[in-house]
Amino acid sequence: MSAIAERATQLYTEEGFCCSEAVWLAFAERDDISQADKDLGNKLSFAFCGGTGAQNLCGAAAGGALVLGSHLGRIPGEPRNEDLPKYTKALIDAFEEQYGHTTCRELKPDVDPAAAKQVCKGYVVFIAEKLEELLEDGITSTNSDCT
Repeated sequence: MSAIAERATQLYTEEGFCCSEAVWLAFAERDDISQADKDLGNKLSFAFCGGTGAQNLCGAAAGGALVLGSHLGRIPGEPRNEDLPKYTKALIDAFEEQYGHTTCRELKPDVDPAAAKQVCKGYVVFIAEKLEELLEDGITSTNSDCT
């Protein structure tokens, strides 16, 4: 398991963060962003816990999309970066290929919360490692020239 996946797992299983928060925070720490940006990102990622609270899109996958947005999202007044939809699609497609679904209600077993947390831990690890792979493939920050 990669160091970033280990950190995301620790945040998720030991520090009380939900799946989307754990993915976001692990990468925010790695990317050494400001505390204010970390906090804002965490507030935004909290909305995706438990599949947006309605067991829809897996929170880990949604947290991964937020990480990609932090690297490739546009700042108002700047052009859109055409790579963001491609990388987000690659992340979600890889997840769906691996697990057969992207919805929390299909992925999370209807069992006690401790057992579900163990299953969801695997999704956090998968997303963290896939994100790391995508980020290493040349995604640059929005601070660089985005077209």
